[in-house]
Amino acid sequence: MRLSGPKGMEPMQTAEATATNAPERLKNVPPERIIIAALVALCLSPAIAPAAPPDKPTDYPPGWHIVGDLGTPVWNKKSLVYHGPRGALAVTPLSADIIRVRFSPTKEFGRDHSYAVISRHFGPVNATAHVAPDTSIITTASLKVIVRQSPLWISFINANGKILDADDPRFGAAISGGGAFRVAKQLWNDEHVYGLGEKNGALDKRGRALGGYDYVMWNSDVYGYDASTDPMYVSVPFYLVVRHGIAYGIFLDNTWRGFFDIGHQQPGILNFGAAGGELDYYFIYGPNPKQVIERYTDLTGRMPLPPLWSLGFNQSRYSYYPEARVRLLADTFRMKRIPADAIWLDIHYQKNFKPFTWDTARFPHPKKMLADLRKQGFRVVTIVDPHPKVEKGYAPYDEGIAGNYFVKNPDGSAYEAPVWPAEAAHNPGPSVFPDFSDPAARKWWGSLYANFLDAGVAGIWNDMDEPAIFDSPTGTMPLDTVFDNEGRPATSRQIHNVYGQLMSRATFEGLSRLRPNRRPFVLTRASFAGGQRYAAVWTGDNSSDWSSLRQSITTLLGFGLSGFPFVGSDIGGFIGAPDGELYARWLEAGVFYPFMRAHSTFGSPDKEPWSFGPRVELINKKTIELRYELLPEIYNVMHQAAVTGLPALRPLFLEFPADNTVSGTSDEFMFGDDLLVSPVLQQGETIHNAYLPAGDWFDYRTGRKFQGGKTSSIPVTLQTIPMFVRAGAFIFRQPVIQFTGQMPGNPLRVLIAPSTNSAGSFYEDDGESLDYRAGKFMSRLFHQIRNPKCMTIEISAPTGSYRPAPRELALETWMRQKPRAISVQIGNAAPVSLPEQSGAQTASSDWKFSDGLLTIETPDPFLPAKFVVLQ
Repeated sequence: MRLSGPKGMEPMQTAEATATNAPERLKNVPPERIIIAALVALCLSPAIAPAAPPDKPTDYPPGWHIVGDLGTPVWNKKSLVYHGPRGALAVTPLSADIIRVRFSPTKEFGRDHSYAVISRHFGPVNATAHVAPDTSIITTASLKVIVRQSPLWISFINANGKILDADDPRFGAAISGGGAFRVAKQLWNDEHVYGLGEKNGALDKRGRALGGYDYVMWNSDVYGYDASTDPMYVSVPFYLVVRHGIAYGIFLDNTWRGFFDIGHQQPGILNFGAAGGELDYYFIYGPNPKQVIERYTDLTGRMPLPPLWSLGFNQSRYSYYPEARVRLLADTFRMKRIPADAIWLDIHYQKNFKPFTWDTARFPHPKKMLADLRKQGFRVVTIVDPHPKVEKGYAPYDEGIAGNYFVKNPDGSAYEAPVWPAEAAHNPGPSVFPDFSDPAARKWWGSLYANFLDAGVAGIWNDMDEPAIFDSPTGTMPLDTVFDNEGRPATSRQIHNVYGQLMSRATFEGLSRLRPNRRPFVLTRASFAGGQRYAAVWTGDNSSDWSSLRQSITTLLGFGLSGFPFVGSDIGGFIGAPDGELYARWLEAGVFYPFMRAHSTFGSPDKEPWSFGPRVELINKKTIELRYELLPEIYNVMHQAAVTGLPALRPLFLEFPADNTVSGTSDEFMFGDDLLVSPVLQQGETIHNAYLPAGDWFDYRTGRKFQGGKTSSIPVTLQTIPMFVRAGAFIFRQPVIQFTGQMPGNPLRVLIAPSTNSAGSFYEDDGESLDYRAGKFMSRLFHQIRNPKCMTIEISAPTGSYRPAPRELALETWMRQKPRAISVQIGNAAPVSLPEQSGAQTASSDWKFSDGLLTIETPDPFLPAKFVVLQ
């Protein structure tokens, strides 16, 4: 990677090149010292200097001090460790590609504890260190880390000597007397910055004309937010940097109120920091951006494989009640034959808005209702907020007080505040709040779901867990409320951002204990880095407008880049009333939200798929049917996300990092490796422009071939979803069904996009249990080879012990002309010629060719198979 400055500046050299070209008088100086000097010189070069820098580091506000005077380090074979009068520093290579930087303003480090990181052990590193009083170097197989101790300045170079990241030498790292810290990193003009969790604005956080963004990490209840709102509900202090296709990431493992300024207040500098706690960050090298995300989720964990039903269509509103309305909703879906899998109950199912209760006047027989809905193919998800009412005789309150499980005031009393129970029509009152940072409180809270599961509730929806408080100027708890913090008491300053993550953890672990072999489903509004291990996330209380539709995609893409693959946004907008066009377009984009749910606020007009007139209803039905048609592919991609940490919904640059055209693209996206979706996001659009990266692409519906590397104009109607299949792709589909319980026994349809040589894998299991962890799954590799005379399609022997119900297999591919002959070989049997399908044909295996699409149909053998097509 060459370093280039602004226009008119010559490209800068690598550190090695600078060292190699050193004058003769330096030839006897150790190369490491020359490299260090070269790096400092490069980083001080005006070619990459921030605009209008301060005259000197002491221009920090009063009370701030540059980190330095750390003394001579010690290399203990694992870490480079400094102990000086200004603090302690440890630089630790966890692997060849992951470096941990940990600084404490005290002489010793505190407890090494994280709510986000689950593993720091990645096997032998085989790192070496060159130690010196002023500057030291750590070397791994992939990286060199240069550490100058006074003032502290750290840089990271790859094995080729290319500078990846460096502290700004004029600012570096600084601490304040109040415990806050900040780090200044250099930004190059052609770097792109992504991630940071749930953040609005552009996908590339460099912003328009490198104006940058200034973000705060502080989980907030932001009803009716817009594209300029910050902070949001979820805080993920992780960002991804891509330059010339080479990527790295930085994760700040700190739960205090934090900030990330991406060249906004100081052009050319990325500042990050927090109001307290240790400076503890991880540098994660790719070099491919996918590798950065995989390694970040090695640290913070990955989404568990979700239950299959949760990937269907979910219908919700605030609120469906009484029971008769819920039953009518279910009946209407089935009568109109619009597929759906889940109905959601908001707070009006509860008695006086108290968690873990049923309003028996509105829902007199919840267990029977849930059983009847289950017979219709519906699961029910209930909302549970973290605010039991203060009421003696109400079991969650009595048990929580007896167990000392609630958040406390500084004087040790239980903290009380108004939330939904204070708005109840009968007997309103304040709430208390479980201290989810106390393991005992988490276990107790998780046990409270037993009655819901026994009644037939399928999933839990955790809301208001920022935590949100009514009648408070900040919208949340006072900063001095006290938490257990897993045995080290702390205030809300430290726990606030992780409260929602810990609530979803309590829920997930509770459901897991109560039903040990059933996959839990939890949805949360608030979370923190690592929260993907416990819950799906949705983007909260959005609005019914076109801007919110467009922003939903950008935000979900950013979530995926931050380790959260299972995400969604309220289709149609939570607040307000969309017209039929906006709802239809939102639903079309929502087909590819990993979590697909329509939702609306109290008192808003109906927002069911049939609520906008017969014409739009038919379009919406076809759109939801597309979701169910693609469910085998969606589940396959979600399995990939669970295994690798990669998002299902991906920005184009993640697949095409070297294509500068797509560095900021957020109005198109990839679903998995092979489906490019360019949804219509503008009102009244009839001609849609779609950019396709280099390569061949095929229209999903028609098979029309498009050449990539350019923009194509496509006529669109209200029912058009511009979708393109990458050449060589295998897309796994099925006939339309009404709910996921109907999938067993239905044909598997495999759409194969032409290519000379390509492969794709397909994963299946029972969709409900954890048996796949014991090997009860089925995975197969599909492979195609084509030349002008012949096409071969091979299916590997399955791995894993699971086998689906007997079904048909249909292989579908686009061809220019009708084949001359087709044969199939199953296992070790001899090849057999397949007949062409005809009206009177009754063969179990045959083929047909129509409008350029070849379809080969045969019983799915669950054995190795080879199909040969002669052209």
